[in-house]
Amino acid sequence: MKTNVIEKGKWERDLEVEVPAERINREMTSAMRRHQKRLEIPGFRKGKVPLKVIEKRFGPSIRQGVIEDLLPTLIHEASEQAGLVPAGSPRITAFDQPEGGGLTFTASIDIWPEVEVQGDESLEIEKVSHEVTDAEIDEQIEELRTRNASERGVERPLASGDVLIADLQRLDEEGNAVDGEKYDERYFQIGAEDAPSPEFEAALLGIEAGEERKVSFSYRSDLPNEELAGKLEHFLVTAREVRERVLPEVDDEFAKDVGPQFDSLQALRDHIRGQMVERWDYMSRQKLRSDVMASLLKANEIELPAALVGNYVQSLRREREQQQQRQGLAHDHDHDHDHDHDHDHDHDHDHDHDHDDHDHAHDHEIVMSDEERQTAERRLKSYLIMENLRKKVNVEVSDEDFEQYLVTRALQMGMKPEELKRSPRAADLRRDLEEDKIFEHLEKAAKITDKAI
Repeated sequence: MKTNVIEKGKWERDLEVEVPAERINREMTSAMRRHQKRLEIPGFRKGKVPLKVIEKRFGPSIRQGVIEDLLPTLIHEASEQAGLVPAGSPRITAFDQPEGGGLTFTASIDIWPEVEVQGDESLEIEKVSHEVTDAEIDEQIEELRTRNASERGVERPLASGDVLIADLQRLDEEGNAVDGEKYDERYFQIGAEDAPSPEFEAALLGIEAGEERKVSFSYRSDLPNEELAGKLEHFLVTAREVRERVLPEVDDEFAKDVGPQFDSLQALRDHIRGQMVERWDYMSRQKLRSDVMASLLKANEIELPAALVGNYVQSLRREREQQQQRQGLAHDHDHDHDHDHDHDHDHDHDHDHDHDDHDHAHDHEIVMSDEERQTAERRLKSYLIMENLRKKVNVEVSDEDFEQYLVTRALQMGMKPEELKRSPRAADLRRDLEEDKIFEHLEKAAKITDKAI
């Protein structure tokens, strides 16, 4: 196969390819033999039709199918032969089948930009730190108390902080019951900060067991569920029971109730402190890395092929659609709870490694928003910078380093190290560790200012 590369732009190449007839004929013979096995023609037994007969009758259509199937492989082989790494799907701009059975075509290819990172040895960045206080630990303890509270029925009107068990009947605007919209024994914790409708809760304060009350209310306008946000509702609420929440005493027994691994209140407090310190260290590291990359992006002007940006935007859209589909399934599962007005809701280091999902190109230009373009360009440029630094810094990850890293990550993810090692994520984790080492190298050479917050 002969190839010729013509430079059309900074990152655009025309790849001219000449495929010899022998290659096409070999594929044609294989395709005709596949047809021969299942072809039935009067006068011949099934599977015994001569290849010359098949070629005479079906040759052109078989050849067309062969070339369509073979073209992606030919482009891939020709790109490798020419030393090109496509940054998107090549576009066929010329195609010919000259006499003799060969094939010639031209593929327009956008290639990955080459980046020589500058400014990596003169970084000036700020590193934040935080000293965890006893007051912050007390807040966490208070949350645990609330989570481990017990309940007991009381014979008094409903107050903020109580729990109400009630039956609900949806009403129309005229106050008539809506068929099929009755919900029995619903649980509401009154006074929760994330209540979907504070108006609903305020309207129920003072209700007693056995009492009926018609309430009209609106959901909060900032609810994630757009169908319910700001919506006006009408319900007949019948109180079954008012319960009082009793918070446990903060002592050694409380710590043991939180978890059997805590034999004292001090052990629980030490655990909480350790978790908070770890969380602050992680946030500090992430901010430092974000600032490093922002500085490198500012110091390096990188032009991106339009097709590369467009393909990446498409990948972002597919991710968003898949996420919405997953949320839709979750919403369908919880839909009844939304309409039951259940107020006791529970409301996950994300690497930008999705750079190589760029294999669905279109010949037309993709229309994108400024936000989509900026996100795509930032992630792609960050990827190109990291790839150049990977070569420049010459990072090496030993098997021993990786084994230790796997054990740590497996513990964080609740998996066994061997399971994680066999999972598809293992390759990404090795890249993660390489990036850790790259950032460690950059931080050693950087001028770092400490800032306590």
